[in-house]
Amino acid sequence: MTGFRDLGKGKAQGGLLVQVLDDAPCVLMAKAAGLDFLLLDGEHGNLDAGSLGSLLLLADACGLPTVVRVPELSRDWVSHTLDLGATGVMVPMVETAEQARLLVGWSKYPPLGRRSYSGGGHTRFGPSGGHGPTMGAANDGTLAVVQIETVAGVENVDEILSTPGVGAAVVGPCDLAISLGRPDEVGCAEELALIDRVRDACRRHGRAFGIIGSNELLGTYAGDLDLMVSAIDAHLLRDAFAGARADYDRLLGGGAR
Repeated sequence: MTGFRDLGKGKAQGGLLVQVLDDAPCVLMAKAAGLDFLLLDGEHGNLDAGSLGSLLLLADACGLPTVVRVPELSRDWVSHTLDLGATGVMVPMVETAEQARLLVGWSKYPPLGRRSYSGGGHTRFGPSGGHGPTMGAANDGTLAVVQIETVAGVENVDEILSTPGVGAAVVGPCDLAISLGRPDEVGCAEELALIDRVRDACRRHGRAFGIIGSNELLGTYAGDLDLMVSAIDAHLLRDAFAGARADYDRLLGGGAR
């Protein structure tokens, strides 16, 4: 399984959030572009299990780490997603240490957790046997990510991040602003103070710190980030289509269609 290299060692890793591009060329183009990882969106995207599994296998073969944002905290979503071959799993809206413990329990093998063992994408469909070394390598390489995107999550962030086995916390600034009652003020001073608390907790507990947000917001925390995502496939496509329309309009002399 392809793991994150040098995560938490001072160099931020930049990823692509995949919501609509559910075929092999997306993985190959991301790799060719030099992106560090894929964040595959099982919460808000339209990726089905079949396409997700194929994307994860290809990314692993290309040496491109993957994190899947699952739609909910459940054994089925967490463990099965890892069995498909994901490098890590991110659970949205984490607000308590108990939720963090469940995430770790379902993403790590004994003795760290209680993930059930089976071969599959995560073992590259190799021969059976060698369970102990395989489980040990998976426990070391699998990234359990909590997404902090509510005020309650920030209030409990120290308890959440003190959970053994949690590897990273990623802020979702849009939902965090909504949780504040300020949905159209992403990046306001009140929200930045909450993000600061998550960053500081990550430092205290030795966890990787990440944000999914605008380049402006990422720039504010550029020196602190381990994981950063501003590139979203749907947005990139939309902007490219709008640019194509603008090019046509310029060729037509700016006249109305």
